[in-house]
Amino acid sequence: MFTRTMRRVAPAAAALGLGALVLTGCAGGGDPLDPGTGGDDAGTITIGNQAFPESELLAQIYGQYLEANGYEVAYEAGIGSRETFITALQDGSIDLIPDYAGNALIYANPDAEETSAEDVEAALPAALEPLGLAVTAAAPGEDSDALVVTREFASANGLETIGDLAPIAASVTLGANTEFEPRWRDGLAEVYGFEGWAFKAIDDYGGPGTLADLLADAIQVADIYTTTPSIAANDLVVLEDDLDLFAAQNIIPLLRADVLTPELEGLLDAVSAKITTEVLLELNAEMASDAKPSAASVAAGWLASVGLL
Repeated sequence: MFTRTMRRVAPAAAALGLGALVLTGCAGGGDPLDPGTGGDDAGTITIGNQAFPESELLAQIYGQYLEANGYEVAYEAGIGSRETFITALQDGSIDLIPDYAGNALIYANPDAEETSAEDVEAALPAALEPLGLAVTAAAPGEDSDALVVTREFASANGLETIGDLAPIAASVTLGANTEFEPRWRDGLAEVYGFEGWAFKAIDDYGGPGTLADLLADAIQVADIYTTTPSIAANDLVVLEDDLDLFAAQNIIPLLRADVLTPELEGLLDAVSAKITTEVLLELNAEMASDAKPSAASVAAGWLASVGLL
């Protein structure tokens, strides 16, 4: 039976020594995030990020805004897979991490069937509560799985939706991270009738290797995430997921429940409200430009441009 499941599983993070991290944040003596503190001494919070540029950027965006509002912020970079960072949240190694709503829901409830942005967000709090975790409001922006083809391949085969791949499946090689095939082969067959395709494992999260193989016709379909700059830069076609196989992946701040206060929630919501998909595309493109600016500098520039710094 097909079960919807998590998208991102970044490289293992055991070498990071997360177990040895010292919690500098909110679980120590007293309650430094008490909503009454505020001002210049709002408390200390440790923000993690996964091992890819967008996650680092989002950590900096949320972190710098919290710093501007009186929090002392520490960063733990490149934590890796969801299994690892959930543990880091629960054991107090980190207090907050930017995440993706659909993936967080499926982690907390593997049987979840919600796929729309509204339904996923509504289901999250109850699913996360047994894990001691909480979320604040989701951003309008999302970064989802997308099955992508070249413009030429789409035109030659009349492709607009994922279902349009079904008649040509036997001649298709799909390239994606190793975990894509066991997680999505059954779903693609059940939902779209797309079955019998070959698979090539390319473990770069829709990065340069995946793109190179797609452009060279070594693969005909690639799993490239929707805010990846290479989609627009190479005029690639994103096949419409019109039957909602892939759950909505709106950006969410994921926290330990005992960290969340009304004051902190208000600050995080103010940032999230301004993170649209267009913003993610623009900032990811800036990060990938020849200048290769740091995530910290890109975050600072954007926060200033929208009046949050």
